[in-house]
Amino acid sequence: MNQITYTLPDTGHINEVLKGVVDRVTFHNPDNGWSILKVLPFDRPGTRETVVVHQTKVFAGATMEFEGEWTVHPKFGRQFKAVHASEQKPATASALEKYLGSGLIKGVGPKTAKKIVGYFKDQTLDVFESDIDRLVEVPGIAHKKLEMISTAWAEHRAIRDVMMFLQSHGISTLFSVRIYKEYGQDAIAWITQDPYRLASDFFGIGFFTADKVALSIGLGTDSPPRITAGIRHVLSAAREFGHCYLTFPQIKEQVKELLELDLSQQLETLLAGMEAQRLLMRRDLLDGNGQPVACYYARSLYFDEAYVAKRLSDPGAGRTFDQARIDRWVTLYCQRCQMQLSVEQTAAVKGVVQQQFSVFTGGPGCGKTTATRVMVRLLEAMGLKVMLAAPTGRAAHRMSEVIGKPAKTIHRLLGWKAGGFKRNESSPIKTDFLVVDECSMLDINLTASLLKAVPKLSQVVFIGDCDQLPSVGAGNVLKDIIASQAVPCFRLTQVFRQAQSSMIIKFAHQINRGRMPWIKSPFKYPSIWQDGTDCLFIDSDEATKEQIAFVSRVKRLYMNDVDPETSNSGGVQEGLAPGDARDNDHGDLYEFRVAESCSPWETEIAIPKKFAHVDLVRLAGTENRVEELMEVVGKVHPWSSLHYGLSALDAVKKLYLEWIPKYLGKNTEIQILSPMTRGSLGTLSLNREIQDIHNPMGAGKAQLTVGRRVFRTGDRVIHRKNNYDLGVFNGDIGIIDRINTMDISCTVRFLPDNRLVDYQQTDIMELDLAYAITIHKSQGSEFEVVIIPVLTQHFKMLFRNLIYTGITRARKLAVFVGTRRALGMAVGNQDISRRQTALQALLSKEVNV
Repeated sequence: MNQITYTLPDTGHINEVLKGVVDRVTFHNPDNGWSILKVLPFDRPGTRETVVVHQTKVFAGATMEFEGEWTVHPKFGRQFKAVHASEQKPATASALEKYLGSGLIKGVGPKTAKKIVGYFKDQTLDVFESDIDRLVEVPGIAHKKLEMISTAWAEHRAIRDVMMFLQSHGISTLFSVRIYKEYGQDAIAWITQDPYRLASDFFGIGFFTADKVALSIGLGTDSPPRITAGIRHVLSAAREFGHCYLTFPQIKEQVKELLELDLSQQLETLLAGMEAQRLLMRRDLLDGNGQPVACYYARSLYFDEAYVAKRLSDPGAGRTFDQARIDRWVTLYCQRCQMQLSVEQTAAVKGVVQQQFSVFTGGPGCGKTTATRVMVRLLEAMGLKVMLAAPTGRAAHRMSEVIGKPAKTIHRLLGWKAGGFKRNESSPIKTDFLVVDECSMLDINLTASLLKAVPKLSQVVFIGDCDQLPSVGAGNVLKDIIASQAVPCFRLTQVFRQAQSSMIIKFAHQINRGRMPWIKSPFKYPSIWQDGTDCLFIDSDEATKEQIAFVSRVKRLYMNDVDPETSNSGGVQEGLAPGDARDNDHGDLYEFRVAESCSPWETEIAIPKKFAHVDLVRLAGTENRVEELMEVVGKVHPWSSLHYGLSALDAVKKLYLEWIPKYLGKNTEIQILSPMTRGSLGTLSLNREIQDIHNPMGAGKAQLTVGRRVFRTGDRVIHRKNNYDLGVFNGDIGIIDRINTMDISCTVRFLPDNRLVDYQQTDIMELDLAYAITIHKSQGSEFEVVIIPVLTQHFKMLFRNLIYTGITRARKLAVFVGTRRALGMAVGNQDISRRQTALQALLSKEVNV
């Protein structure tokens, strides 16, 4: 069994200090600084401890102080896991001799080190630090060798100074190594000049860490550089909500909250200054009353949005088309292939091929794939070179399968070299017609990069379902293009008869229209597992925090664990979720007297009306969480899994591990799609639960622990950000094929093309478990089976387009687990949050590009 663990700075607990002399360097990875050392502790003479640490360079004989914690490795035993390390002055002459002769200084080996220490004795380090030219006094050291030693010592001192500087300002050794490798000897100067550059230059270091460094080196809390960095941070963070810009009031409020400063007086001046320096951009848009509103952008978003609008508005030189020949070809092709296109499909095929830019949209079962296949054949018959692309690997793979022609991800189509895409305006892709699928996923940055690589005379069609979730990144490209009416849009609305037999497609359209679908339960109709039904609903529930607190309070009360004096008159409020105390203020409580026979003392507790139905005696006697839930939930659905002793979480695990493999085959790909990351049915909890049962730790299985995440060979994982060097992108899913615990690396086999990618230690930080992912992360992908938890604990995310996107990810089977009330909330809840973008206005000529 192999396991190795390191702790990230945001989750590390520094609770012990180990001081000693490095006796031996067992392992050192020069790429990331990962080191395994044997250390002789000062406080335990005669013992030798193992220390694991990140250090740019470390040598035998060095006197070190490590901060971290003791751990027990299952194979290698007791280890000290260091989060910080600092070099001290060598403690003894023998340590100094070993230190100087360990390879630390080019030109100084063990023999020369012995001569130097023997000559200068306890003054040796002082000579190196302040009067290194005196080394020529040592027999055998000539001026040429002195020059070599001086250069090597200066480099070592620079590394040491940088590491000490970084760690003194709270940066862990892991990031210190990365920072030194990136900035070199200029690290101190660059960080002192602009500590906030750390947030933009290093993944894993955010604004808050950079801000701590800035304040640590003496930057004032109200200094213009700090406020400027805060403004840039809130503009960057707005991307997470899909916004391209923020207004002045939004910036003012968010920066005030971020920096805890009132910027009423200076914000406008600072924004004007940043605009003048082109640190941000401003565009004036019209509000609902036709009044101009100042909108502030990060530079890249501003120019990308303007470029997309300008390019889509440019009609180009255009081609001439023979409409009669196109009509005749489509008719003959359909006859030869024995297919019949709908009127909408026919119009789309004939229309798209004649447009410079166009949009082709429609819901599931409406025939977009069939029409696209005919469209591609027509374009090729016209002698045009056609290329296919999609935002994700899964979408590209499926596109290749259904069209019968190779498709690439947009990132691979554009290529990558240091600093940007290979394909751009000066080096465009070679195609006459570009077909881009799953365009609801396109953010404004990727769209701009794509259009820059498309030749001026080439045609582009954007295909996608505009009713699905918008992109994870900034922008709402597909919807904005359609809403502008500046680009021809061909829409399919008719669901084909053969598609109507699919409950997934039927229910998806009902959800999209705001109608609650009636989905069968296998507890009511057991045969549906085998009768071809492709959408199921397992009624179940999970206790809320409020319910858990109420149960806990009642049980403590009946077990005499609570002082009667402290449990009177609303004592139960201590355990309730935030907001319930406000109910008490409004008298929304039911006073319930506990019978004397039920307790050795008589008291009163205040019970919220929602729990007035609860039989406290029965609740106190429950023996597990399912029984507790059935008592407090009030009315349990007649087909609920609770009747079988299974909570919603239990049902999800049963589906993943037993039921679906039993009925659909053990090799069926199953993906859990949760609306949220938090909660008992959020992705964090589900990944831990499924991993522990599906892929537990065992003898001979390698494992890595990265912060709070544990990775094992065979785990399903997802990549969380675009990594152009690895050629892996946000949302790509794979399986860990191999783990190397010695150098903290692993190999991931990405699906569906089984491409192997090697991850070094710093890259592993970009991985996460993927037994469960958010519905947002599933965009552009299809899975054989999806399990969708839907409970009121997800109420913040229960929107129609979220559920619509989730159900349409399933190819063979979609299973909802939760309450129909929560599903009804989602179906009836149209997401009215508006992404702040200007693309529609720019395309509609409401404002100038």
